[in-house]
Amino acid sequence: MTLNWVTVGLALVLLGSVWQGFRRGFAIQTGHLVRQGLHVAMIAACLWAGWRLTVWLGAWVKSASLAAWPPVLRELAQAWQRAPNAGSAIAFLLLYGVLAACIQRLLRPLPGLLVQGIPPALGHQRGLGAALGVAAGVARISVYGALLFLALQYFTLPAIGREAAESAPYRWLAERVYNPWVRPFVARELPVLAEGALQPLANNINLFVVPSPGGQAQGVVMVPKDIADLAQRITAGQTTDRGKAKAIYEWEIHHVSYDWQKYDDFVYRGQWDQQSPEQTLQTGKGVCADYALLYANLAHASGLTVKIDEGIGGAAGQSGPHAWNEVWDGQAQRWIPLDTTWGSEQDVWFDAPGFWQSHHLQTAVLIKGDTR
Repeated sequence: MTLNWVTVGLALVLLGSVWQGFRRGFAIQTGHLVRQGLHVAMIAACLWAGWRLTVWLGAWVKSASLAAWPPVLRELAQAWQRAPNAGSAIAFLLLYGVLAACIQRLLRPLPGLLVQGIPPALGHQRGLGAALGVAAGVARISVYGALLFLALQYFTLPAIGREAAESAPYRWLAERVYNPWVRPFVARELPVLAEGALQPLANNINLFVVPSPGGQAQGVVMVPKDIADLAQRITAGQTTDRGKAKAIYEWEIHHVSYDWQKYDDFVYRGQWDQQSPEQTLQTGKGVCADYALLYANLAHASGLTVKIDEGIGGAAGQSGPHAWNEVWDGQAQRWIPLDTTWGSEQDVWFDAPGFWQSHHLQTAVLIKGDTR
């Protein structure tokens, strides 16, 4: 039987907490549990306040006229908007530093006062201490699992990801806690464009679009030879539509990075820098429209039927025009949604659960696979 190391790690955390509770007894463990709860609550409050501050500042910077600002402040404002996660981290550290100094000073006596109120006969009960250890262990498991969940959102860790996916307790927490509560929090800060930035998408030099009723148009792509050759190399050895689609997704998210200069050109100067999929391939940079067009070229050249979707991406308060793709899985007879733009930030956006909660489709271009 193969051990699952994520499950083993979580079990050791729980057993260690139970042993600590048993060794300390009810009174001392009560003090530790209260202190731990206050600390977690303070961290949560600082995270929430830091995130709200970042959202507010990001919206304010986006609506402000930065041309009149001093160069140093303008650069700082644009840097904050380019890296909202870093901004949230800075705000969290500042708030945590202030609150830790103030609140802990006020609340430090509280656990001791609670312990003093417990009768000695009850306070020395090791069984009750172990029971409180279970509560402390569950809390620690939830926190450590959340850290693992966040790490898997931001980094490509295939071996750890497989272990996590096979761990029953981690899956339970992911389905009931992390996906509904943590994922929307981190997904709010993924890049989307400003209003109107996707208008030139259908005018790309190698994409011909024939409008049709129902919000979906038929498209024809003339794939350059270098992109077609690359597609064949990427999908070599893949025999299923899903395997080909995932291979292209993984290649693109690791070889194309988000072009914040192009973003700034549009947002701050009203200048849209149109580029072809070949230019995206050569420079290794692009915004969502460029990611989606390059993916469509690679998928089409691999014999896949693909869509370029346009709509609104993100969540309330942090949403905007966005582009992504869908690939037809002929074996499963279903469309696979994927977002290589967001995938380059968090490698979780291939057929992700809840994909359509953050992607709101408005129009689509259907491109049938090149089966030659």
